[in-house]
Amino acid sequence: MVKSKMIHRRRATASSSSVADGSSRLNGAFNRSFHNFGSSETTSRRRHFKQFDLWAASLCLLVCLVVQLEFLAYQTLFKSDRSIKVDNNSEVHGVQSMTRRQDGLAAVLSSNKQQEQQRQQDEDRNEVSIPANQPTSSHKSSQSYEPTNGYKRWRVKEAIDRSNANSQFWNGFEPEKISPPTDSDDLPPVIAYVTTLTKCSVKKRGSLDGAAVLLHSIRRNSWGWTPMQEQSSSLPDFDYETAATAWPKYGGRGGRYRYRAYVIVDPMASPNIQGRVGDCARYMQSIGWTVLHRPPLVPLFEIDPKYNKNDAQPSVTFDDLQRYGYVGVQRPKTGETALKPGEHPNKLRLMMHNDGCCGYNELLKLHVYGLVEHPLAVHFDFDSLVLRPMDDLFDAMLGKQTATSIPIAKLPHSKPVDFSKPIDAAFTRDYNSVKHPTLNSPVGYQGGFLAVRPSLAVLERYRKILQRGEFALNPRTGWGGRHGNFYGDLTFQGILPYYYEDIAPPGEHNELELDRCVFNQMADNPRQSTYKFPRATPIDPKVMGFGDTKRCRDGRKDCSDTDCQRTHPKDSITAHFTFCKKPWDCSIGLPGTVALETCLGLLSEWYGVRRELEDWWMLPPADPDEISGDYEEVRLNNQRSFYWNQRTINRVMEKRQGVMDPDLYRGYCDATGSEAYHNLMGPDGLKAD
Repeated sequence: MVKSKMIHRRRATASSSSVADGSSRLNGAFNRSFHNFGSSETTSRRRHFKQFDLWAASLCLLVCLVVQLEFLAYQTLFKSDRSIKVDNNSEVHGVQSMTRRQDGLAAVLSSNKQQEQQRQQDEDRNEVSIPANQPTSSHKSSQSYEPTNGYKRWRVKEAIDRSNANSQFWNGFEPEKISPPTDSDDLPPVIAYVTTLTKCSVKKRGSLDGAAVLLHSIRRNSWGWTPMQEQSSSLPDFDYETAATAWPKYGGRGGRYRYRAYVIVDPMASPNIQGRVGDCARYMQSIGWTVLHRPPLVPLFEIDPKYNKNDAQPSVTFDDLQRYGYVGVQRPKTGETALKPGEHPNKLRLMMHNDGCCGYNELLKLHVYGLVEHPLAVHFDFDSLVLRPMDDLFDAMLGKQTATSIPIAKLPHSKPVDFSKPIDAAFTRDYNSVKHPTLNSPVGYQGGFLAVRPSLAVLERYRKILQRGEFALNPRTGWGGRHGNFYGDLTFQGILPYYYEDIAPPGEHNELELDRCVFNQMADNPRQSTYKFPRATPIDPKVMGFGDTKRCRDGRKDCSDTDCQRTHPKDSITAHFTFCKKPWDCSIGLPGTVALETCLGLLSEWYGVRRELEDWWMLPPADPDEISGDYEEVRLNNQRSFYWNQRTINRVMEKRQGVMDPDLYRGYCDATGSEAYHNLMGPDGLKAD
């Protein structure tokens, strides 16, 4: 019996030692614990404890391994998504000012001229000092953006659902018909001014203020407008001298052409939708925009019957959409633009869904060609402003002017213009979106401005382009293998040059590239920056951390003739707030750069137009006995007195008490940022007689 106990004890001791040796590699504490057990009476308990701790240690290691794998997977997905975002928002929309303190603005302003002179002297000597540590950019090509990846499949489903929801909207709904404007030998032509509403964000109402200010800038530079000085002169209590100092400096004396304002609305932002989603379109209707529902030229994805919940007779528009098929339904089977081996069949459509600012919906802008009731149509984005009348351009487009006084671009891609014939399209190019500029690099049209002679034949050709879907993805060379690899290339900014340069019959169109410092002025830098995104020319590169290179964005060696960042607002006709940031974000322009004065001048004009709009809405209704002429112009240019409720007027005055540089911002800002912006008050409506 004693011998048996000794053998059992030796075995237990040996077993305990082996476990302790193995456990010591995991944790020294386990080793000490196991050596405390040696008596034969606790053998079974020790074995149970040994098995439990080994199981616990194994489980702990397994959990740690799983957590580490999850972390690595998260990093991979995050980097992938981030690289996609960088590509989808490539260069032009990456123009972001560094965060700067407001209290440093005054110092920067005061030293601008001296620093600019010094910078110019250094540049003349080719001694502009650029920081040694340059910001770098690592763009992951979007051609690796495959929807076949498991974590991307939800995006395909989302895009298909949205496309089918859009198509089903037209199952029982027809687009509005446009009533032709009154035509008379005594009245000038009516120009259609168009903007597009693709979605409604109630949290970001600043863009709706942009739509209201844009419309008023059109109104005050069109035929039938009476300058505010004359409209307010007969009012005994109106302090014109004080008010005029807050109004804009340029334009505002009418023009030679009448106007009508349209907003093309995506079904997902329709005013027919109850609730907040439809509020934006209803607001735009209330201030003077005419809403037009328009279907996509071609559905992005094939219409699936399972989405059809309407038992009514399909509308003609819905039947047409089914007949048109979907984007790429007629894509060539061979050639450069054909579907490549291994390419997911939905890749092109998914990329169009996510392209640019608004995805596939941005192609609703093409319906500007369908406004054949008007001789000319002009499309603007919400963040645009008309500074002065565009009468000379309209004269040239209608063939009324043979002189070459129109400010045209003279750049590598610019075509010669025959002013003896009407002009079919006028546009500016977006050189800021070119990644690797050369004289032959493809350049898109800037999507914020387009003036055309409407044509249903041209609109139908765009439909055919979408049905064929000839966009080369691998490598990403774009429409027809020639127009791509820049911001917005899949939609509006890429399809326009593809049509005019490749699809349109030779000699059919007489298109005009305008000087982008005069039309669609964005105050952009003609040279590339050492920063990864376009940047204005810094006055002191060492302080700003970036500088200009010697490379022009249009591929030329000398591009000083298109330096829009130094173009004074008085020399521009329309503006587009991209580089200078949005006025409803209380932008401080681009401090520390040569573009600062230009940006502040343009921003000041926007706030001035808003102030004039508010004052106009507070005027009493026009006297019917003093009104004569066409009814439509009477309605458009005398549709004032939107603010007739005293409580509303008091709130308007309260919103002019902002403390941030009142001379510039007119009291509409307390600090930088959209949260500090004072939104425009909505109208009370026309006062009843």
